[in-house]
Amino acid sequence: MRLFSCRAFAHSQNIYLVKKWLPALEKKLEHYSQGSHPDYRVFMSAEPTGTPATHIIPQGILESSIKITNEPPTGMQANLHKALDNFNQEALEMCSKEAEFKAILFSLCYFHAVVAERRKFGPQGWNKIYPFNVGDLNISVNVLYNYLEANSKVPWEDLRYLFGEIMYGGHITDDWNRRLCISYLEELVQPELVDGELTLAPGFPAPPNTDYIGYHAYIDEMMPPESPYLYGLHPNAEIGFLTTTSENLFRTVFEMQPRDAGASGGATVTPEEKVKQIVDEILEKLPVDFNMLEIMNKVEERTPYLIVAFQECERMNYLTGEMKRSLKELDFGLRGN
Repeated sequence: MRLFSCRAFAHSQNIYLVKKWLPALEKKLEHYSQGSHPDYRVFMSAEPTGTPATHIIPQGILESSIKITNEPPTGMQANLHKALDNFNQEALEMCSKEAEFKAILFSLCYFHAVVAERRKFGPQGWNKIYPFNVGDLNISVNVLYNYLEANSKVPWEDLRYLFGEIMYGGHITDDWNRRLCISYLEELVQPELVDGELTLAPGFPAPPNTDYIGYHAYIDEMMPPESPYLYGLHPNAEIGFLTTTSENLFRTVFEMQPRDAGASGGATVTPEEKVKQIVDEILEKLPVDFNMLEIMNKVEERTPYLIVAFQECERMNYLTGEMKRSLKELDFGLRGN
């Protein structure tokens, strides 16, 4: 990949960790950009902040940069694909115990997707936020390979201990979360996995022995719809996540609303006036109610099809009437009536 060529230029990683040095970095970039080679590039990486108030990267750096984002996947299916993307067909065939290695590797990918995606459920997922990353998965697979090559039988208990107490458990500081992590591994890493008799989640059995492309196809074909059940959670655990997502969406939409233009010399448009304009536009577009008495008198024979049509017209009248009523109430509220 061409990104690896950045090592021949300059690559500043995690610049958000050096807040006090960022103004100096901005000045250096401005100074050395004059008269520099046209092909010279400076690569910088940083993590996004949660809110605009916590932004620390100078605006000058952001405006003069070409920004590339790498967003983590959302949902079990995308996370499982992403975890499996860290390997290839050659990696699947490198172990002498190929069937056992491939079965446990896929289960580890599922485990990694679970522990990573549980974070979106907040306290329902983990008591604390843990920095699980793809490095934990890669190291676990390396340990899996070494242990399978060094033992005549699969050391199931040893593998669960290493994965749950060291590789992933090394991030975990809460005792209950550690028990949860180990419980997952006890369910996902066991001898039934190799025999194809294990169910990774409700409606999602462990895949049969196949190749790299086959595993990706199995995920697309067999993965159940997204639900908290895939993570071992109650359906109500999703309420908090959906509420937070909705609040963030509305906050973003609100931030995108036009601001007062008085400072720039233009006409000032208040949020109330903007809403009033939209209300008037919607009221103008609403259709006139159906005259049900007139329509029924024109029909001589009421077939089942026409009866359904009458019912739909009545429901449409009710819907438009309710829309008009609520919009007029909103209009009165904006006027202060």
